[in-house]
Amino acid sequence: MLKDTIDSVLKQRHTNWEVLVIDDGSTDDTEGAVREYNDERIKYFSQENQGPHVARNRGMELSIGNLIAYLDSDNTLYPNYMERMVREFELNQDAVWGFPMGDRIKELYRDGVLVTRIDDSDDFPEQVSAQDIFHRKLHTDTTGAMHTRKIIEDGVRWDPAIKKMEDWDFFLSLAERYPDGFKYVPEKLYTYTQRFGGDGLVSNSTYRDWADLFERIYQKHKDAPLMQGQTWYPGRVEKWNKLADDFEAGLLPPYQEYYF
Repeated sequence: MLKDTIDSVLKQRHTNWEVLVIDDGSTDDTEGAVREYNDERIKYFSQENQGPHVARNRGMELSIGNLIAYLDSDNTLYPNYMERMVREFELNQDAVWGFPMGDRIKELYRDGVLVTRIDDSDDFPEQVSAQDIFHRKLHTDTTGAMHTRKIIEDGVRWDPAIKKMEDWDFFLSLAERYPDGFKYVPEKLYTYTQRFGGDGLVSNSTYRDWADLFERIYQKHKDAPLMQGQTWYPGRVEKWNKLADDFEAGLLPPYQEYYF
């Protein structure tokens, strides 16, 4: 899938970019796929497997541009993504970070075969505030997110202690530090595919994992002013713990098939 991802960057109308491919200990010849591109703007770096948060931090630190965007290896950007996002940051000089709408697809695999595909793109609202992110009023994703170099200079990084939903945690950290620096772009500019039944982080999650994650993220950010008025805690924790109990009692399928 990596080639589709890189190709989507090559098709961008905005051409002043660099791609930093951070290979986080993959075993599927990522380096070979990248070396096929004869483009000096595409740069390859490898490391022992340490998780997406460490890979993104390394990419941030190696980058040279004023604007940094994120694109996971199984997702794609629409051709006008960079053009539109760069323009938004140019027109909004106070903007430090933001993200656009996207198309989100859920896929279920069994034994490597796609058996179900669902379009789950409908929950992107027309307007989003930084507080909406705290109040969990929409699904967030790393792909499509963009921020200025100020974040790097200020020492903000992805938290290695948050193993999943690290995108949400990162955005909460940005909203705490730059509450007036958020920019939402109400246009679909990328495609995000969430695959269940494979070897990714989602497929290896459990119901209890999500309960623990909601608890951990709430405890980390609970004192932020923008968290006031939220209604998801403790309900989300209780929901996932109940699902975990039901699964352990044999009443539910594995998490990977829960949404299907």
